[in-house]
Amino acid sequence: MSRPAFLPLPSMLFLLCFLGAVLAASIAAAQQPDAVPNYAEHVQAIFREHCYACHSQDEAKSDLALDSYAAVMRGGASGAVIEPGDPDASRLWKLVNHLEEPHMPPEQDKLPEARLAILRAWIAGGTLETAGSTPQTKKKPKVDLKTTPVTGRPEGPPVVPEGLSHQPVVAAARGSAVTAMAASPWAPLVAIGSQHQIVLYHTDTGELLGVLPFPDGFPYVLKFSRNGSLLLAGGGRGGKHGLVALYDVKTGARLFEVGDELDAVLAADINNDHSLIALGGPRKIVRIYSAADGTLLHEIKKHTDWIYALEFSPDGVLLATADRNGGMFVWEAETAREYQNLAGHSAAITDLSWRWDSNLLASCSEDGTVRLWEMESGSQVRNWGAHGGGAWSVEFAYDGRLVTAGRDRQVKVWDQNGSQLKGLDGLTDIGLECVFAHDGQRVVAGDWAGEIRMWNVEDGQVVEEGEGALEPARQQDNAGGEEDIKNYL
Repeated sequence: MSRPAFLPLPSMLFLLCFLGAVLAASIAAAQQPDAVPNYAEHVQAIFREHCYACHSQDEAKSDLALDSYAAVMRGGASGAVIEPGDPDASRLWKLVNHLEEPHMPPEQDKLPEARLAILRAWIAGGTLETAGSTPQTKKKPKVDLKTTPVTGRPEGPPVVPEGLSHQPVVAAARGSAVTAMAASPWAPLVAIGSQHQIVLYHTDTGELLGVLPFPDGFPYVLKFSRNGSLLLAGGGRGGKHGLVALYDVKTGARLFEVGDELDAVLAADINNDHSLIALGGPRKIVRIYSAADGTLLHEIKKHTDWIYALEFSPDGVLLATADRNGGMFVWEAETAREYQNLAGHSAAITDLSWRWDSNLLASCSEDGTVRLWEMESGSQVRNWGAHGGGAWSVEFAYDGRLVTAGRDRQVKVWDQNGSQLKGLDGLTDIGLECVFAHDGQRVVAGDWAGEIRMWNVEDGQVVEEGEGALEPARQQDNAGGEEDIKNYL
């Protein structure tokens, strides 16, 4: 009778260890594929187990859903969370790897290293949707806009247009409402918006310096950058599309655009180091973009009505926004966190302007008042009636004076206590836009009828034809265009 065949105990232990090692290797291989990971086969399962409770279509905290590839790549309320090809620049990677707060998943340990490795490899490999997808690449800057932050006069001569075309994009025998105006902070230069174009004039001589095409419709907002080298134009066509375009002031070249709005852009600005562009309009959302590559960084959804005005503080730290319902907020520019809620106006807020030390904010409204707000506490420090029927435009000069225009067809210069220094007569219709020239010695304003006037502030006299007066803006006879303006004014 033969004895049963048994392996010696040491051999059995060796076999068990070997089989365990094979199983562990198989599991690791399944979790860390040889090919670049993709969302459908590898990443979605990780999100399902760890993230869906807070970030799915049913429960999208911070407007971030991770249960579809499109939603992941769209990002959340703070913008994109993935930078394809660059895990270290991706907010999602920083949160799940506990490099930034809030750590994700909340109140849990960090994900297992094998799963973190999959997520990192997925992002680094171009965030493939499926095995057959084409890798995405990180957006590259469209143009180098980097500059030293500007809080005072920049070094070197002021930037003025050179060799720009003087040929109008559209020309007509009559004027139309002046929807946008801006003055260079350092050069004798004013930009005036009209249908499909932006006209540039010399504020000392009245000379036409050039015409910039704006084929996107009406420019409803114009802003020079703080160093005067760039001109921002925001606008579009009502109910159809809107965007912000940036121009090189010296060459007139259109550098790039940001935004893809479903309605016209009514308010926009660029910050002091050319890194951020903010915009808003009838969609009631403030969007903040990276000026380097056009990436959407933040969306602010606090406003309850059309956004009529917004402006970065001169030091770039804050962003003020205001709407048609009288709502006004101040945000941290880099994070979009709420800093102040400024309540006081009883009607639409039509314009905003920061004093150059960034400590005082001026607002004007259809309630007819101008109000000054101190930023440390958010308190209202001055309030005065400026224009019967409503104030439409307000701007600080470097020395602290303010200029306003309104429905009473008046343009007025004030000190910061609300005392009127000058009344500038001459508008034939509702005053829509007004600005100080770079040196504060002249004021330029435009009205509903399309007339543009320039005054010497010292004597309050209109600069007459032959003395350097600006020609009225001329626009195409276009009933549809007129109606488009009326919808926003």
